[in-house]
Amino acid sequence: MARLNREDRNFTGSLPDLKASVKATEHQTKVVDRKIFVVETHFPKLAAMLQRYAVGTAKLRNKGDELSKTITAYAEEESPSTKQGLITLSECLSAIQDQRDAEVSRMEQKLVQGFSVYDTKCKQARNDVRVSSSLCTREVKSFESLEKAQMKSTDRTRIARAQAEFQKASGEANRSMRVLREQMNEFESQKIRDVKQILSEFVVGEMELLARSMELYTRAYQGLMNISEDEDLGEFNKSMTFKPPQWGSAPALSNAGRYGNSNTMDNVLEEVEDESDDLNRTM
Repeated sequence: MARLNREDRNFTGSLPDLKASVKATEHQTKVVDRKIFVVETHFPKLAAMLQRYAVGTAKLRNKGDELSKTITAYAEEESPSTKQGLITLSECLSAIQDQRDAEVSRMEQKLVQGFSVYDTKCKQARNDVRVSSSLCTREVKSFESLEKAQMKSTDRTRIARAQAEFQKASGEANRSMRVLREQMNEFESQKIRDVKQILSEFVVGEMELLARSMELYTRAYQGLMNISEDEDLGEFNKSMTFKPPQWGSAPALSNAGRYGNSNTMDNVLEEVEDESDDLNRTM
């Protein structure tokens, strides 16, 4: 007897045919379970490792910022040429850390979350598989009940009821398997697209960071190479030259400090002359 097709099953088939078809369904279910298991196992690990990678990059960013500040503080104490080279290096390091910060934000907000959402998706997929499996099991049991009714009962009403129950169970099982296949096709398709997009974004982010870093490190190297030893050494020797202070001309001797102002002596002389005149008139 030909095997029953799940898309066109009727109650006149035999139980072995139905069980063979169910075996095929079970095989499909195992394949689906395996696919879900792979995602459940590896996607959380990928999310966790990307999170750790982001944390490591954030720590490197912080150390880079500290190094940039330290170089800037040292540059302020140096000669002009060396100072300019160090400032250029500090600015380049700071810009690289800005690029790292953007990469950290992208990893945490997009890449890690992209894998993390599959925890919910896998739970929903497993629930769909359970529902479909239970409907297939119900279909087999209803077919067994129908066969028993046909073999042991002459009650047409009972047989008709068993036939109706089987048709209903078979229809629900068929619809469930059709929907499950569509859902799992979408699950697999979306998974492949997400893996491709998430990891390609990671790679692009790393390439952008490396390209920007190469550009800035090149600029920093050129700035350091532009430091002029002769110029700074000349500045150093210039600073080593002692210049005595330029004194002004010595002030004229006077009693200004003693009498409080420069006009006091004239006043005293005038008073002496007045007193002499008075004395002569008296005599």
